[in-house]
Amino acid sequence: MAPAVLATAPAPKVKAAAGILIDRSTGKVLWKKNPNQRRAPASLTKVMTAIIVLERVRNLNSRCTAPRAVGKDLGNSVGLRPGDRITVRQALRATIVKSANDACVTLAYRVAGSETAFVSLMNAKARSLGLDDTKFKNSRGRPVNGHYMSADDLARLSRYAMSNAKFRGLCKWQKAVIKWPGHAVPVESRNRLLNYDWANGIKTGATSQSGKCLLGSGKYDRRSLILVTLKQPTRDREEKDAVAMFKWGDAQYERRLIISAG
Repeated sequence: MAPAVLATAPAPKVKAAAGILIDRSTGKVLWKKNPNQRRAPASLTKVMTAIIVLERVRNLNSRCTAPRAVGKDLGNSVGLRPGDRITVRQALRATIVKSANDACVTLAYRVAGSETAFVSLMNAKARSLGLDDTKFKNSRGRPVNGHYMSADDLARLSRYAMSNAKFRGLCKWQKAVIKWPGHAVPVESRNRLLNYDWANGIKTGATSQSGKCLLGSGKYDRRSLILVTLKQPTRDREEKDAVAMFKWGDAQYERRLIISAG
């Protein structure tokens, strides 16, 4: 049985300033709203950070050292101090689940020696993926002029990231305990989609400039879909719109018998 695209009811009204819904398997766009508008992506940036790390560090149990930069006020963090040693795996988990900026910066130094050098790798990767409406200025998503992504680029990056089994394993965690010598810090994702058994990721972000941002992934019934919503007014509205979009997107498909055995 193969899924066939249907013409059904109009898409739900989504409050976000920009967004897109795609079929994860094919990349087919099911819905879009200002998909190429360049916007502040907040911590959705960290999806690219994680992919760069996963593609460049084979042994996730190897350790990295928190640099001096984590001694500054980086905002959201797990409490790493300069000189702390943490495994790449634990730092990645802190980066994706908690959206910890100190873990994110530690990973950037581990891979490239500095955040500036790491950002160059991020931008090179964006170019190789054809993300024409993407420009990174830092690894964390800190809002600065010239740091932007579009909903379309975020969807394509997410589709690429979700093809990586290690990344899929990271972004499905709702709760975790981040451990390094002398520390065990419980963390919890702000991605409310993970409260639903059909969802499997990916990431949220929020700053005063970006509003509430979501990369969502899941298979409501028939098809695996990826949703991006940017600049939602509240997490409540973000969740309501996301669930409605996944239900609607899944309803675009039905199963039809193409050929039977024999």
